[in-house]
Amino acid sequence: MSDEAGPAPDPGRRRIRYPLDWLLAVIDDPGQATVAAAALLAAGFDSRHVKVLHGATADGSLAGLPTSSGPIGQLIRLIQFMSMDQTPDLRLYEAALDDGRAIVAVHGGSRERLLEARDILAVHGAHFQNHFGRYATEEFSRWRGPELHPRW
Repeated sequence: MSDEAGPAPDPGRRRIRYPLDWLLAVIDDPGQATVAAAALLAAGFDSRHVKVLHGATADGSLAGLPTSSGPIGQLIRLIQFMSMDQTPDLRLYEAALDDGRAIVAVHGGSRERLLEARDILAVHGAHFQNHFGRYATEEFSRWRGPELHPRW
């Protein structure tokens, strides 16, 4: 009998937090995600600001992306929590990792660089591209392919 729900998530993986000022994109082929990251680096993006995550392991979790911290950061997170709920999107990114896909995360800086990263990623097959800004989340492309069912 097959398990149609897919593999069980790794219980050791920390759950994701809001990836403040990061662009996240799903690339179905982890090898292509590595090529996309190399293209971002070739375009001058800082290697500290380009991450490829894959696999249903602690190393594949989005929990390692920097986010707001300290008292001011906690206040910002409270405002974000009250004004926007991106939990379904973040859970879908986790489901993509569990499904064997990759996520490329880019911390772009300026609007121009953010759009450049979006375009580079799109050329390499990225979909479900979202920028998690300080006060809003911007969707650049929708999910493509079979629908995944995140485990809550």
